[in-house]
Amino acid sequence: MQRNMTRGREPRNPAQAAGTGGLFDTDRPGGLHERIYRSLIHAIVSGQFAKGSKLPSEPDLAATFGVSRPVVRQALEKLRGEGLIESLRGSGNYVAGLDHLVASRLQSAMAPLLHAQRMLDDLEFRLILEPEAAFLAARRRSTSDLKRMQSAMEQFVQAHEDGRITHHFDYLFHEAIALATTNSRFIDAARALEYSQEGERLLMRHLVHFQPSARATEVIREHQMVMDLIQQRDGEAARKAMWSHISASRLRLTEHLERLEREQTSGDVKLAGTASGM
Repeated sequence: MQRNMTRGREPRNPAQAAGTGGLFDTDRPGGLHERIYRSLIHAIVSGQFAKGSKLPSEPDLAATFGVSRPVVRQALEKLRGEGLIESLRGSGNYVAGLDHLVASRLQSAMAPLLHAQRMLDDLEFRLILEPEAAFLAARRRSTSDLKRMQSAMEQFVQAHEDGRITHHFDYLFHEAIALATTNSRFIDAARALEYSQEGERLLMRHLVHFQPSARATEVIREHQMVMDLIQQRDGEAARKAMWSHISASRLRLTEHLERLEREQTSGDVKLAGTASGM
């Protein structure tokens, strides 16, 4: 059956055009409060909620996840116990920072190596998937697709300039490319990759790709190149630029992993930076 290849057509499912469909992934496995806890961890560590940001109210979270307020309180209490949020009486819950999470989950000798290897697995898959997504996006993108990419890039750059974690806006950029393919398989794959990310891996990713700051400038430039080529409808060049971007990400991570392994051998394993100020 011949497929409709009309440029700029929208995804068949209208919900796919709405971006992430909300602030949280509400379909995570586990018990009710654990599902909410993991979704909130992801939202905080990915940069959706920066340090000092106010979380949605208990009633709003309960409505979002379709649970009772006591279940939400269990999840919030766990976050509070880990030092990720703090409560102000009569005001609500605010993001306190990530230092405690780094200290408790990433400072053991093996944890960084394990998460780095899983990140390499993700990048290996992305190296197959995303160059083709960029090619199709260049051929099929609409004006609204370009606006979605540009908005994500602007938020990406602003978050970096503010010293915040940029992952969420990086993801929105790649999701916008997937949406521009108008192929639900690419869209589903992009979202599955994002929401399978554990909080520790998101922290590792930030430390590898965005510290020191010069590294972040390089990453932003790679994204801008991909977007410019998609805007120009140059599919072949967009494919190559995305391949180069993912390959550069693999190289950055491989170098970081090699450094961790050397430090482990010398008995001096430590992270490339800290999460202070995020």
